[in-house]
Amino acid sequence: MNMWETLDLEPTQDESVIKKAYRVKLRQHHPEDDPEGFKRVREAYENILQWLKDGADDNGETNRESAPENPETATEHPHISALKALLQDASKRMELTSWKVWTETGQMLQIDEQQKISDDAVTLVLANRWLPPAIIDVLWHGLSWNLLLNGDQQQVELGEFLDEWRQFPLSVSLEELAQLSAQEQRAVLSFLRPLHIALSRGQVDALHYHLQQPLTFVMPNLLDVQISLLKAHVAIKTASSSVVEALVSELIERPAETLTLAQWEVIAEAAKLTGHSKAIEIVTEKFLSLKAWSEAADLQYFSALSQDRLLALVLACLRQRWNPLPPVFWRNERKLLEVPESAPEKLMYDWLCGQLVGHDNNAISHRLDFTGAEGPLALVVKVLWAMHSGSWAWMNSLKQALKQELESLGNGSERVAILLAQQCLKEVMETQGGSETLQQKLAHYETDAFFSQEALTMEELSSLSKDDWLECIRRHPLLPDTWYRQLEQAEVLVMEELHESNMYPYYADSLCFYRSANPQYEITSVWQKTAFEGVFDWALMFFSHLGAGGALKQPVMDTLPPLPERQLSGPISLILPFAAKPYDYLPESIDAFNQFPEQFVYRLVVDSQVSLLIESESIETLMERAKARDLCATIALSRLLAEEHFDEAIVFWNLVAANLDANPHFHVVVDWQQQTLIRLKQEKGLAKETYHYDKPEFIHAMITTNRAWFAPPEEFEEHSPEDEAKDFHYPMCILLTQLHLGLEGDGYNMASLKALADRRKKQTELQQETTDVAVEFLDEMYRQKLEKDIAEKGEKAATYSKTKLKFLSFVFFAAWVFVFPMTVMAGFDVSQETLGGMVIFLFITHSLLAWQVSRPIITKGNRKKYLFYSVFTLLAAIIFRSVFLAFVNVITHYMTANGLNDLYSRGGWDRKVVARREINMRKVLGFKD
Repeated sequence: MNMWETLDLEPTQDESVIKKAYRVKLRQHHPEDDPEGFKRVREAYENILQWLKDGADDNGETNRESAPENPETATEHPHISALKALLQDASKRMELTSWKVWTETGQMLQIDEQQKISDDAVTLVLANRWLPPAIIDVLWHGLSWNLLLNGDQQQVELGEFLDEWRQFPLSVSLEELAQLSAQEQRAVLSFLRPLHIALSRGQVDALHYHLQQPLTFVMPNLLDVQISLLKAHVAIKTASSSVVEALVSELIERPAETLTLAQWEVIAEAAKLTGHSKAIEIVTEKFLSLKAWSEAADLQYFSALSQDRLLALVLACLRQRWNPLPPVFWRNERKLLEVPESAPEKLMYDWLCGQLVGHDNNAISHRLDFTGAEGPLALVVKVLWAMHSGSWAWMNSLKQALKQELESLGNGSERVAILLAQQCLKEVMETQGGSETLQQKLAHYETDAFFSQEALTMEELSSLSKDDWLECIRRHPLLPDTWYRQLEQAEVLVMEELHESNMYPYYADSLCFYRSANPQYEITSVWQKTAFEGVFDWALMFFSHLGAGGALKQPVMDTLPPLPERQLSGPISLILPFAAKPYDYLPESIDAFNQFPEQFVYRLVVDSQVSLLIESESIETLMERAKARDLCATIALSRLLAEEHFDEAIVFWNLVAANLDANPHFHVVVDWQQQTLIRLKQEKGLAKETYHYDKPEFIHAMITTNRAWFAPPEEFEEHSPEDEAKDFHYPMCILLTQLHLGLEGDGYNMASLKALADRRKKQTELQQETTDVAVEFLDEMYRQKLEKDIAEKGEKAATYSKTKLKFLSFVFFAAWVFVFPMTVMAGFDVSQETLGGMVIFLFITHSLLAWQVSRPIITKGNRKKYLFYSVFTLLAAIIFRSVFLAFVNVITHYMTANGLNDLYSRGGWDRKVVARREINMRKVLGFKD
């Protein structure tokens, strides 16, 4: 391909046509995109120019080579002269078109000339480092300076320098610079360029040095230049400066819409730096007029930080609404904020701090927790909480309260907070979904009339998605029973999902879980299905006990309408003592909970009482309470001992778990401690696939409330314990099993439990204390059964007498003494009839005694063994006329009678126990105290 074909030309001597074709080809083969194509086009163009200069031939080709230039005779290229002239022309050098024309003209020159021009241009530019980046960008593309990045190290460094230069921001436009004189242009740019470089690189020291240098010119009154100066002073944190104050004072007079939001932010930072309160107030108004809500809140946050810490927190939360900062920022910032002393302010402080660090704490759980919180600041906090978790009805009432409050406020941070709260509330309320009729029904929430709302229609039920319904329930947890069951049937509320999820407020989460776990439960049972004035607030207060934290209950209840007389004996009344004495342990009030076993709220009250004991009582005191069969103290001991004394903690847990049927309100504390014990068992490496009765670790398997899991104690007794288990673990496992299984069957053999007394000296001090507590619980189980049986059967509750049976054994011994010599010894003149009668008498006496003694024997196998052995020794003694066997027979009866259960056996009691109406388990087991 010849030079004409490269430019798509026919041979011609018209230089304008040639240049036009060349420019077209340059656009098609840009040096950055197609360097090879650019090279071909450039060579073809230079060859044609040489052909025109030297004379054309018929083929339009040239074979002549240009002679090398003599450096000694070289002069400055006219194009460089044009560049210098452009640099000297103040009116044109700020016009990009002038630079583009110059670069395009240079592109018509030969390649070797272009290279020389590019090198000279670089030298010239480096000597004028005040040049604006936009001009450097034109030269970068027009002279292909990007090729420097592909050269040697020196060229690469030069290319990187120029590339960075062309991309630097400049706070003054070329049009504004064009209005200045040459000296002013150079002075302004020489000042601004290093300023922008230091700003972009965050070089505070360089900025500080630069701003301290005296100016050799009058700074032009240009907005972008003023903003750049403020940026620099903000960067070096100039607290007091007449320049900054003058700039701020001038700029805040401008209309809000004449500056960008970013520029107003710079002014705001400068105002904060100088502490110019009036400027802060004016800039805040500018932000509000621009609907820059986050920026307005942030500016007022700074202003309030040194005056009202709670107000500062409020403004910080409002700021987070639109432009949140990461929680780590607020965790550090919180250190600057002192905790208020008054209760309402402290609750608000804790909740606001939690929101800033991304944690939904329980400082405030519902509307009533704001009792005692008054004023515009408290109103804004109420709005913030309502937006987060409040009902639509309460938000609507707060909307009216904000409007009224705003009318009574002047200027200041509180007014800004009210304005921002209004905007926040408006945005949130616009998101309310559901059909119109559903919204009308929900508008009655927070009132007594809400519980009498009609059931949901299909239209209302389908007007919200599942996620929207869950959000609605979170905001309105006290749903009527009909609504709740409808939502369960629609699979909006699913038990398994509720178990896995976490809902705030926490009382709402627990309420939904327990309502689903107890399908027969009715929320109206709290007020015994009899509504009264203030029933909604009383119900809210009642169910708020499902979550910890919040305001003290008594001051809140004091603001509620008094309970009617009928309600003073109902479920609500039983929480009143805990409200009146929140820091006292009230065991009698806990016992009263058994009147209403269906009220799961009490379970969380029990948990709080257990926590109170742990915080306020020593282990020694708790142990004494546990010996008095105090369930709260017992489960508290399990919690306290779990880490260091795991086995004993399991025992204490079992003592409470075995009593759940009679004390259903301990389900929560038992379940939670069970989870803790299972976790610790895994962490301590104590979990096994199988456990053996005879080993101490069998106690680790006894972390269950499933009664069917427990084997009868007789199965234990079939295994001889290892030495390590004899002192404590083996008999304790049998004792706990008895507690779990209860006394509904034939009773239990107490012999195995006596090891707890016999081997007491080999137990540790804690094991001894644990044994004492467990024995008291066993005593209580027998005592309750005794009282029940006496109440039902009277004296007939006694079915045997151990003392009587031992006496009968002596009577039978006397019968043997009387009869035996005449039947087996010579020298007695006794007729056969008399002898036969004596033997029959002996058999009848033996049978009556054996029947009486066998009746209280617990296990069928032992009864059979006793009867067989007694009959066998009787017959053997008579047949073989053996005094020894006769003595063995008598001893068998006596020892069996003496070994009978001292308390309860086969559904009946020992007559002595019924007569005395006491158990004394310690004496039964052989404790010597």
